[in-house]
Amino acid sequence: MPSIEQLEHQLSLEQKARQQAEAVLAEREQQLRDANEQLQILGETRAVYGNVREIPKSENLYRHVIESVQDIIFTTTLDGFFTFVNPVVESCLGYSEAEIIGLNFIHLIMPEWRARVADFYQNMLQTGESGMYTEFPVLTKDGRKLWIGQTVRVIEEGGQKLELVAVARDITARIVNEDRFRSTQARLTSLIKNLQTGVLVEDENRKVILVNQLYCDLFGIQLTPDELIGTDYSQWANPSDELFTGPALFTRQTDEAVHQKKTIINEVFELVDGRILKRNYIPIFLEGEYRGHLWQYTDITEKYRANEQIRKSEEKYRGIMDRMELGLLEVDNNQVIRRAYDRFCHMVGYTEEELIGQRADNLLIPNEFVTFQARQEKLRSEGGANSYEMQLKRKDGSRIWAIISGAPILDEAGNVVGSMGIHYDITERKQLEQELAQAKLIAEDARHTEKQFLANMSHEIRTPLNAILGFSNLLVSTGLSVEQKEYVDYVRTAGKNLLTIVNDILDISKIEAGMLPLESIPFSICSLADSIRTMLDASARDKGLSLRIKTDPDLPPVVLGDPTRLTQILLNLLSNAIKFTKHGGVTVSIEKTDVQGESARIRFAVEDTGIGMEKDVLPHIFERFRQASDFTTRYYGGTGLGLNIVKSLTEMQGGWITVASEAGKGSCFTLEIPYKIAPHQSVDDAVLLDGEAGPTDREVNILVVEDNVMNQKLALQVLKRLGYTAQVAENGQIALELLQKTDFDLVLMDIQMPVMDGYTTTRHVRATLKKQVPIIAMTAHALANEREQCLQSGMNDFIPKPFQIEELQRIIRKYLPGISTMTPNQKPNYTPPAPSFSVDPLLDAVGNDMDFAVEMMTLFLHQTPNEIQQLKQFMAEDDLMAIKRLIHTQKAIIQTFGLTEAARLITTTETLIADKKGMAEIAPLMDQYIQVLESEMPVIRSVMEAYLNGKIPD
Repeated sequence: MPSIEQLEHQLSLEQKARQQAEAVLAEREQQLRDANEQLQILGETRAVYGNVREIPKSENLYRHVIESVQDIIFTTTLDGFFTFVNPVVESCLGYSEAEIIGLNFIHLIMPEWRARVADFYQNMLQTGESGMYTEFPVLTKDGRKLWIGQTVRVIEEGGQKLELVAVARDITARIVNEDRFRSTQARLTSLIKNLQTGVLVEDENRKVILVNQLYCDLFGIQLTPDELIGTDYSQWANPSDELFTGPALFTRQTDEAVHQKKTIINEVFELVDGRILKRNYIPIFLEGEYRGHLWQYTDITEKYRANEQIRKSEEKYRGIMDRMELGLLEVDNNQVIRRAYDRFCHMVGYTEEELIGQRADNLLIPNEFVTFQARQEKLRSEGGANSYEMQLKRKDGSRIWAIISGAPILDEAGNVVGSMGIHYDITERKQLEQELAQAKLIAEDARHTEKQFLANMSHEIRTPLNAILGFSNLLVSTGLSVEQKEYVDYVRTAGKNLLTIVNDILDISKIEAGMLPLESIPFSICSLADSIRTMLDASARDKGLSLRIKTDPDLPPVVLGDPTRLTQILLNLLSNAIKFTKHGGVTVSIEKTDVQGESARIRFAVEDTGIGMEKDVLPHIFERFRQASDFTTRYYGGTGLGLNIVKSLTEMQGGWITVASEAGKGSCFTLEIPYKIAPHQSVDDAVLLDGEAGPTDREVNILVVEDNVMNQKLALQVLKRLGYTAQVAENGQIALELLQKTDFDLVLMDIQMPVMDGYTTTRHVRATLKKQVPIIAMTAHALANEREQCLQSGMNDFIPKPFQIEELQRIIRKYLPGISTMTPNQKPNYTPPAPSFSVDPLLDAVGNDMDFAVEMMTLFLHQTPNEIQQLKQFMAEDDLMAIKRLIHTQKAIIQTFGLTEAARLITTTETLIADKKGMAEIAPLMDQYIQVLESEMPVIRSVMEAYLNGKIPD
């Protein structure tokens, strides 16, 4: 839409053109007067010339007058042939006097005008008018178009028309100007009529000189724009008062505008029908003289309402952001601040006037954040938005921390013209974070101190405890009297209880620190359950309790998980069950509840017939330091940590645990853990090869690096019993000297030692001696991350003190596969565990038919000696397949009789055979298996004879 300035310019041009036209008309009138005078003179001169033709003086005067005129003067016959022309014709038209005399006047006129000019002359001759004026275009000699303004008179004499006399002038310039004026006027009129605004133009007398249709439409005027031209303003410039919501204000402002004659832009009026009009008043001046004015009305209803909605929305959201304490800042692409909202001004301590026009990066950004802020500006210039934290400088020099959410500002074409930032003051939060960070450092230091204290206490407790348990285990295997064996058992029991307490406390510490690692190795749940039964069977028998383990035949043969943690869970639950049960027994049920893809959920239920618990105790039984009652604590002992550890270990493995109990009837703990099903393979040595010797025949030499004398003796004795040769180094320095001189097969390395500790010694072995001998850390420390420290220093593995003989054997065999624990001609020093036979599993298998059970026992006692001889023969013949077939046929009856140790040895042997192991590895296991059978048969015979003699009730 054309601007107001363009309209003013167009009106100014129109007025100038009008003035020029008026000047031309005035000049033309003067020209007519001059031409009439000249014609009159010419007529008079001709009269004189006719009457006094003889007088030369008059003729000279006539020529002088004719030649002195600046217009073209010519005469023609009545039919248009030139009879006379003055010299001006040659300068104007290019024709000489000789060329034009005798030429018909009509031939000089433009062809399209000839008929019109001929009609003009014909009319003049017919009407007899004395002089007439006309304008028309002619062609010059050189082909140019020339406009002529011409006055013609008829010369008469005696009432007879003689000739025509004309005075003509070149009016081309005036015609061109008039044409330009008309074009300008037409364009201006068209422009106003087609404007998308209503326009009314009045002259200085307030008469309507121009109006468009949209003006009529805006105010409901029924007349056409052409019908309004020339009418008085009062009817149209002041529309009906009924149209406006404030008619008096509209009238007053209209009168003031006309009176003051000053341009007024963007006045806004509201109509009663809800429309919103914007009005402009433009006075028109020509050469400083007032010549009228222009009214322009535009319907801005939609735009006004949209702007109002935006304004209200902006006020609303500004209020929201102020209440949310969010400060807004807008900058252009040069970081010059264009707008700052109140909350932001409050944040930085400046007024908006102080911020506008300033560069935000120079005024508000600290030096250390300049580069960082430049990266944000670059991202914003590319159209990106993000959030970040940064400090801002306040007016008083202080600083605040703010979260800034920045986004680009785009124009209508989608170009980035600036950016907007929403600022949230987080200074208090940053201060709190700093305080928390400081508190965290203090807490971590305290935690480190606590861990170090636990480590030291663990070392101080475990070192003597290692000696107590180790030597008591060795003492049991010596010849002891009944009383001595009883005392040693007391010592072992007390030591194990103390070790349990220490381990529980340390496990809780590791769980709290999130540093209790979980393994994922293959193991057999059935084999693990048999091992646990073997471990606890003696405890159950000592109290006259039955211990039964029922396994689902559909259990996966091998799963991937942490057998150590599962053993810890089940031992804790079974130990508690045995401890709190006086009569009856304990039953463990293991079943598969669900299989999804390569995972299976295994449910374990440990049920006893013990003292049970009250219902109000059950919701808290898994809490730390909680037991069923004070009586339980006093009578049975314990720390109250075991079940809490069980729950934590179960949940760490993705499982759950619940308990059901009734006072006086017993309890049932049920837990479920998901395991991945392992592909068919042999079970890891860590689970299956408890305490077995190696297969080959060379001697194994082990270096024990230990500073405590009791631990030295214990380690040497245990290694000797296992069939290994060992040597002691009191500290790391001595160990390095021995390693330089002797090649050892394995090193058991204590961590804390004088002169040189275990970590430093190991690093020297790897870096200086360049030896890759397996080094096993052997420590009483309890730090949760000690395993990682051992591995980082170059050690291969870790075994805690006090260690079990079976665990030590397992770790040695892990790093010395294929190594024999026997010197030549030496038999394994194997002591079978106490016989595990109990008639209860057999009775369960035969439906409590004691007579049938006796038949089974009779058959077992009859066949077993022959099968033992067959095994010995197969070993002598190195026939592994025959051994596999025989023990496989025995396996079912062995499990039926509850012979857990014999069943374990069968499972281990089958695994080794499946792994293509040789007779050197299988024979020691078969020797042990034979010893177990030989120790179980007397027990079976005594039970059978007791029944036959009537000592066992039917």
